[in-house]
Amino acid sequence: MKKIMITAALGLLAACGTTEENNNEQSGAVGVDEINLAQLEAEIEAPDTLEPGEEAELRVLVTQGEEIVDDASEVTWEIWQAGAKEESDMLEADLPGEEGWYSVQYDFEEEAVYHVQSHTTARGMHVMPVHDIIVGDPEEEELESAEETEHENSMNDHEHGGNEENNHEHGEEGTHEQGENNASAANEDHSLTHGAMHESMSIDWNTPANLVGVEEVTITMDIFWEEEAWEDGEVRLEIWQHHDEMRTWLEAEETDPGTYEKTFAPEESGSYHIMVHLEDEEVHEHIQYELYVEE
Repeated sequence: MKKIMITAALGLLAACGTTEENNNEQSGAVGVDEINLAQLEAEIEAPDTLEPGEEAELRVLVTQGEEIVDDASEVTWEIWQAGAKEESDMLEADLPGEEGWYSVQYDFEEEAVYHVQSHTTARGMHVMPVHDIIVGDPEEEELESAEETEHENSMNDHEHGGNEENNHEHGEEGTHEQGENNASAANEDHSLTHGAMHESMSIDWNTPANLVGVEEVTITMDIFWEEEAWEDGEVRLEIWQHHDEMRTWLEAEETDPGTYEKTFAPEESGSYHIMVHLEDEEVHEHIQYELYVEE
């Protein structure tokens, strides 16, 4: 989204010549070609098995290319037993991270399969890998259910940094799965979706997938929880194009019970990724849509 600004900056640097370069060296200014445009990555380090009642440290290493990320703006751990995501626990890791590591301690009290997910926001990007921990000797059905979930999530290579194939780093994430999702569509011509939300939540996405000759578009959606309007939720839109180094964040407004809207002005034509973040006291979900703008 900042391509126009970066292009202008490049032109300005070229026009200023050697004197400006000397000034930049003295002031510590960073050239455009020095900006790290690599995708954000997060790798969880946690046990695979534990005994009931055992405490464990959960750590995630956050990197961008070859650079350690110790300046994340938010790292929140979500922990839940298989099949009970609506009862998940949320723990915030201390900031800043030490050499890119962000950790929490958690007591795994019950015999079950646990999913641990680190929601990491840094440098305009968001990643959220998942790791499974088997505690004790859970029922066979629970193990099979967890394996199915892992298989479904492995079809997704999720990373909020985004790429043209919509592959996303750390494919075990539970909220972005291509081709299978719980979002319902207003019609067959809706935008492509990626994500698997909680079974009680669904979305009617009322925004066309393709737009021609528009200066702005109103993104609108109807959100339901257990077939009832999902009211008073926090709906944030994370919007970017491939190779964008920054994201546009917009707060949607609830115009009617369960109906959320926000106007967005595309700066240029092409494909846009729209990640919808849904939160309230019990819900923390994500799902991605696509929007294509033609001149």
